Amino acid sequence: MGSMESGRFDGAGEWGRRGVVALLGAAVIGAGWTGAAEAQVPVPDTLAVLDTIPVVGSRVSSTLPMRSRGVQVLDRAVLDELPVSDIAGALGWALGVELAARSPAQVDVSMRGAGFEHVLVMVDGVRMSDPQTGHFDLNLTLPLAGVERIEVLRGPASAAYGGDAVGGVVNIVTRDAPGWEMTAEGGSFATYRGSVRGSTALPAGARLILSAEEANSEGHREGTDWEHRLLNVGVRAPLLGGRVTADLGRATRDFGADHFYAPFPSFESTVASTASIRWRPAAGARIRVEPRLAWRSHDDDFILVREDPSIYRNQHTSAQLTGDLTLRGELGRGVGWAAGGELQRSRLESNSLGERSEDRRSVFAELGWERLRLGTFGATVGLRHDDHDAFGGATSPSVSGFAQLSDALRVRASWGRAFRGPSWTERYYVDPAHSARADLDPERSSSIEGALVVTPGGGFEFSAGAFRRVSRDLIDWATGPGEASPSSGGVWVTRNVNRAEFLGLEFDGRWATDAVLVSGGVSLLSLDAGAEPGFESKYALRPLTEQVTLGIAWDLPGAVRGSVKGLHGKRPGEGSFRTLDLRLERPALDGRAHLELRNLADSRHLDITGSAVAGRAFVIGYRIALR
Repeated sequence: MGSMESGRFDGAGEWGRRGVVALLGAAVIGAGWTGAAEAQVPVPDTLAVLDTIPVVGSRVSSTLPMRSRGVQVLDRAVLDELPVSDIAGALGWALGVELAARSPAQVDVSMRGAGFEHVLVMVDGVRMSDPQTGHFDLNLTLPLAGVERIEVLRGPASAAYGGDAVGGVVNIVTRDAPGWEMTAEGGSFATYRGSVRGSTALPAGARLILSAEEANSEGHREGTDWEHRLLNVGVRAPLLGGRVTADLGRATRDFGADHFYAPFPSFESTVASTASIRWRPAAGARIRVEPRLAWRSHDDDFILVREDPSIYRNQHTSAQLTGDLTLRGELGRGVGWAAGGELQRSRLESNSLGERSEDRRSVFAELGWERLRLGTFGATVGLRHDDHDAFGGATSPSVSGFAQLSDALRVRASWGRAFRGPSWTERYYVDPAHSARADLDPERSSSIEGALVVTPGGGFEFSAGAFRRVSRDLIDWATGPGEASPSSGGVWVTRNVNRAEFLGLEFDGRWATDAVLVSGGVSLLSLDAGAEPGFESKYALRPLTEQVTLGIAWDLPGAVRGSVKGLHGKRPGEGSFRTLDLRLERPALDGRAHLELRNLADSRHLDITGSAVAGRAFVIGYRIALR
């Protein structure tokens, strides 16, 4: 099945593998991060069994995942200060998250060394990850202006969400604040972006939510021009003693894809369409029954040589329909439970991948317990079984817990198993630079992690943690020993790698006063993969092994708010790179004007395609709120 013999990739530098193991052993008594990356959660009087939008990581409690798992929340206040214009850019400032951007039109998201096929993306808890390929996971219909917060769960979550949730989960929560606002931006590379977002009351207690955006650019190098149009409409309304939530979305993207996937001047067009409806009972019901139905379709038209589509062209249409039913309740004070099932049908029509149809069935259960006030501690246990037409069954357990040792010290630890089946592209795709194999095995992994968080007061918070993930039958596009590399006329072939071990350290801290916020994070990764010398990986074995972020936001004279964000990164066998971005914002007329300077140091490091990233650039914009 394409297995490789043992070899080693170690890009973590001097800190080394032994240091990770040692700290992991200590940190299994460890705790979750509070503060800028892991939001600080007040201690309630009872277990906060979910009656509102859940926090990623639990169907039982809105507080337990914040205490027992590595959850980071980028709320609206944080998003407003980041020097970014889209959801992908905001994710780049989350701890342990890596972006492989070919241009603003096509960005892959990875986490803790797990590739873009290993991270599950959701919007309001609805799966957006594409069954054809993870390259489309961030083809969302929602602009950044329509986002209330972005929740990032680091670590496995197959016990809650099934396949693909190997390295982590991203859940994007839509914004429904009353009033309307409009934003216009322009800048380098002839880039323009305009957006509108708002919410208004409807009859019978209903509310309409709308966000839309149009943007275009000539691109930072030839063949990377792009444009997109995003629209997301939602309704929230009382129904049958509860509340119904319905959403529709559509996104079209057209972009030059020169050297994106192969050494050709390519072009690509995509259309993503989404619809979902969910009903939730009123708060306080003894047993809450929550049904949901969601649909997503994605059209992709890829032209290998932009000026001559007849040479080679791929056209794919994928669709997935998902229905799930969740029951929630309480067994007693401080103990909550959730159970349910999910059905999903996925379909594909493609001139190169063929016509495909697959079904997945799953059942899940979760139990959460939290002792509050004196000696606060808590734990969750989850179990899920998935049955897939193509890969058979997979059972995913998880356990997590925390202990509040004192007002200033908390520890957490978790363990879980995860799985991922190969995508249709990994099984069936063939072009002049790629050759897929249909006989791939599904991946399976096991992870353990722990962390310690210290909050001594004075606005200071700090956390330190470690994790270990062991993956078997890791799927990758690669060339083997003795095979020609793609740069020499060879092709990328999908295959399973026997075993890969990921060891990581994560440090985070923040210091906040009324006028200044300083935050920073360090993520270090060591990778030991089962591959012979001469094995070349395109994606899965090329993670960031060093990631350091530093941000400073402060008040300046003249009601100006400034923020500076810096990033250092390094991949195995490659040189390090550094970027620095600045944002300034101040009131102007009835709104707020902003200036963003990106890549101030004009770093010319290479992106995932082997081409230089965008150089120094600027964005100017204005946002006005209409009440």
